[in-house]
Amino acid sequence: MSASSIAVVILLVVGVAIELACCVGVLVMRDAHDKLHYIGPASILGPIAVAGAIVIRESLSQAGVKAIITAVLLIIANPVLTHATGRALYIRRRDQLEPEREVG
Repeated sequence: MSASSIAVVILLVVGVAIELACCVGVLVMRDAHDKLHYIGPASILGPIAVAGAIVIRESLSQAGVKAIITAVLLIIANPVLTHATGRALYIRRRDQLEPEREVG
């Protein structure tokens, strides 16, 4: 087995392990805000590892470029979607966006 094949296997194992750990974290956590913390590594670290494995295996062919584009889109979209979900949870719990004001 060549060094590049070993690197591909290691990156794929790391990527799948990250995804599985994040899935377990989402299943174990009870609060939706706590579950949001496990979405970050699943949509940033996992895709980077898998895309890295694809790029090592396929170089910058069509598959390699698509893997890079997919990973970049996930990295960009994750913070936006996580923030929007957290904000929606906050509004739903409080029935308003503004913090409660003290009277007096």
